[in-house]
Parts: sequence; C-alpha cells; structure tokens
Amino acid sequence: MHTIRSIVVGAALAVTLCAVAAGPARADEVPEPAATAAPTPEPEPPVVEPPATAVPVAASALPLRAGAHGWRVRVLQDRLAWLGYPISASNRTQQQMGASTVAAVRKAQAKFGYRPTGVVGPGTWELVRDRAGTVGRLPAGCRTGRVVCVDKTARLVRLVVDGDVGTTLDARFGFPGAATREGTFHVSRKSRYHVSSLYRTSMPFSLFFSGGQAVHYSPYFARDGYSGASHGCVNLRDYDGARWLFDHVPLGTRVYVYWS
Repeated sequence: MHTIRSIVVGAALAVTLCAVAAGPARADEVPEPAATAAPTPEPEPPVVEPPATAVPVAASALPLRAGAHGWRVRVLQDRLAWLGYPISASNRTQQQMGASTVAAVRKAQAKFGYRPTGVVGPGTWELVRDRAGTVGRLPAGCRTGRVVCVDKTARLVRLVVDGDVGTTLDARFGFPGAATREGTFHVSRKSRYHVSSLYRTSMPFSLFFSGGQAVHYSPYFARDGYSGASHGCVNLRDYDGARWLFDHVPLGTRVYVYWS
C-alpha cells in the first residue's frame, strides 16, 4: 500500500532536483546500463498446429505475422491499445494483423528491448501480455476524480478522469539511485518553460509533484528513447502530448505513481 508523501517546496529548493548526485553535462539525463544491452532476439519457432481435440493455446498458433487473423490477434490488439498504441478500426473489426497492428507490435518491441520485427513469437506475446496486465484495469488510486496515473511497468503516463483514460503518453523514469518516487502525490507547482536551476537544461511543461520531481517533456528522451534515464523525474517524449497534459492538469491534481 503506498503512503502519501509530503511535498517540500521552499525558497531554498526552488530548483529542479531530478537528482541529488552530480550527473553528466545534460541535466535530468544519464545513461541507463540496462537499456543499452543488445536487444533480445525474438524466437521464431515454426507454426505447429494442435490436434483438433486440443484446447487452443497461444503458442500453438505463433508466430503471428502480417495478414494473420483470428481471436488471438484481437487479444493482442486489445493489449496493444491499452499500452497506448493506435489500432485501426478495420484491423479490429476483421481481427486482422494489418498495418496498424504490425506497427504497434514494432513500437512495443522497440520500447521494451526486443528486435522490432513486427512478428509476434512467444517472447513478444508474453511481453505484451505482462506489460499490459488486465486490459482496462486501473488501480484504486486512479479510479476517481482527475488523476495523472504513472505506470512504471507499462512505462506510461495516463490522464484519467473518473476512471476514463483521456490520453496516454510514453514515459521513462529515474535511474537506480535516483528512482522516481512511488505513491500518491499532488501537483504542487507548474512551470510551462521551466529551466533546471541545478543543470541549466530545458524542462518544458513541468508538473511538479514531489519536491524537485516533475512530469515534463524531455528532448533527450525524444532523441535517445529508453537508452537513457532521468534523475527522478517522469520524462515524456511527445512534445504536443506533454503540452496537452500540462494544459489539462490544474494545480492540486492527484499524481499516482505505481508498478502495475
């Protein structure tokens, strides 16, 4: 059960403190060793048809490639959509592995360290299943009122209003030793064109929720993806999405940071 953390804002701390230790020349960005490892190769087993009397299991019909269709594709699409990837209406209606579904698979693979082939073997199937969790299910801290829900497992920020997800944005978090804090917080300060007083780097659309930790756009995340990390802040890489979030999150809005 997460505990409510107090937000300390004072004149002496009116700076951006996404880390307390000295970092590289770029503020709020450091290399993340785990993210620089070689991508995990996707297993490519041959398709094995189960006996007619067997209960269907996912692995029996894998890999799923472009053009595949059926209920397994629809399950995959539901999970990808919950992870924030757009799936076309025609792909969903036909339960088909069409262009938008393949593109979503590639993005998910790249995001979580797999080779972006667009082919769903057992590894990708389990990856998407585990990261998505139960589709549509939010923790109790995200179900009432307006909440910025920060899901570390899915690497997402969701703006949720009375249980309805309004927008979903990719996110990355603090490196080991400067982890993004978990629990329930509130937006205590907003700074549209914030510049870190500690590192002198740009942090547009900052929503401060725990001391110097903020949700904000990161040009380094936009450039480098998950090969880096923050000094504790919640980085967003979609500039327009970060601006939209900033404009729709008033002071006092609850921020819930959790592992799903």
